[in-house]
Amino acid sequence: MSLNKIHAEIIGEGKPVLFLPSADFYGNQGKQLADQAGAGYTFHLLDLPGIGQSDGIEKSISVKKLGEWVKSYADAQGLERISVIGHSLGGLAAISFALHYPEKVDRLILLDAGHKALGAFPVSEFGVLGLVLPFISFVHRLYPAPNPNDLTELLHRFCEIHQTEVNHYTKQMFYNLPDISPSAIKLYMLYYRTNLPKLTRKLKVSTLLIWADFAGIDEKEAIRSQKAAEAMQNEHVLLKKVSGTHFVQFREATHQYIAGYLKGNASFA
Repeated sequence: MSLNKIHAEIIGEGKPVLFLPSADFYGNQGKQLADQAGAGYTFHLLDLPGIGQSDGIEKSISVKKLGEWVKSYADAQGLERISVIGHSLGGLAAISFALHYPEKVDRLILLDAGHKALGAFPVSEFGVLGLVLPFISFVHRLYPAPNPNDLTELLHRFCEIHQTEVNHYTKQMFYNLPDISPSAIKLYMLYYRTNLPKLTRKLKVSTLLIWADFAGIDEKEAIRSQKAAEAMQNEHVLLKKVSGTHFVQFREATHQYIAGYLKGNASFA
């Protein structure tokens, strides 16, 4: 696989950790996780292929090619064995890498990813903003200076739906939405048509899967999430439930789980 440009923001010094974000955001979506993890880690916050400043994957795309894309970055950086965190679409990239290159993975952390299959339009997982954000990104590409009031309204709606604060992390995500290239559409389609639970059941690396319960927010999705978690049978996958919606990286419990798992605490053995 030829090495196209892969953009990453690198934070900290220590053991390498790759963060792969959800659709429609830059890799800096993982900055709060990097800050919360504490000292001793180098976080590589990657833009996904065709989104933001990373080039898209040429020609056709597959689960294997997505894994190769992650490996190409690790090889270019001289990273031999790494921990990988993936949220949503980034979770597919993380799973792809772990399946095809398990020898490169120290620990795998999936943020509300891998346990549920997606529908054609995963509104219940992403919320209505899952349909709005690609449109906003498209408009942002055509008109470099969108109305700040529109983005502010979108930010406040997002934070209300996902029960998080308007802070410098969420502002950074929304006030600088990435460009999305046509090649990213192939990545989205791969995500929608891939049987994620089937792939997750094949994992042979140490994996922490943090899933959202949606309790009191979306009862239909809460039931679906609970059933999916109960059906996830893999001795290598440890499941941890957190309250709230799909963007589990904003939850304090998630920060604690990740910190403990990366440190190899006995409770995560």
